[in-house]
Amino acid sequence: MPMNPDEAQVDEVLVQRMRRGDAVAFAALATRYWNTVHRIGWNMLPDPSAAGELAEATLLSALRSADAFPSEVPFRTSLYRQAMSHSLIRLHSAPSSVTRSLAAFLPRFDAHGRLTSAGSDWSKSGETAFGRRDAEERIRETLQRLDALDRAAFVLREIEQLSVEEAAAVLGISTESIRQRTHRASLILTGFLGTLAA
Repeated sequence: MPMNPDEAQVDEVLVQRMRRGDAVAFAALATRYWNTVHRIGWNMLPDPSAAGELAEATLLSALRSADAFPSEVPFRTSLYRQAMSHSLIRLHSAPSSVTRSLAAFLPRFDAHGRLTSAGSDWSKSGETAFGRRDAEERIRETLQRLDALDRAAFVLREIEQLSVEEAAAVLGISTESIRQRTHRASLILTGFLGTLAA
């Protein structure tokens, strides 16, 4: 969600104090952002237990690397950028055995561009589909199968509720690309939810 100016100002004061060696200011920033950075790791990385390591590495980079947190960029944007960067590096260094074929979950169109199949309407199934024991695990599995940048855009926009502009600044891609990637991920996940309801 968009950061209000008062929160941004508090961040900047804490960052200034942290840069001068104030451990209490670092602890305040770490406390303020731990859950957010951990949630990014949990949604981005295949091994949920690595989320804590990601949060620690990201927050320590705030303490140790002034270059990664330029003063002209809001602290939160730089922190999200570092969390995503650490996530993407770990994703590219880990071998993936997960099938990437998610086209089955996308809507289907005929030769004239008309929608022929939008999948099952899971919204009418109420809690039935989501009351299943394995629903959370299967949704997370599908999220993990998304292209890394599609997943990153989706996590920033739909889970972390960042603006299109801030998500684009975090990932270093255009706002149009953020919109496209978030939309594609949403379509795939929506199609998958239809299979849970069926």
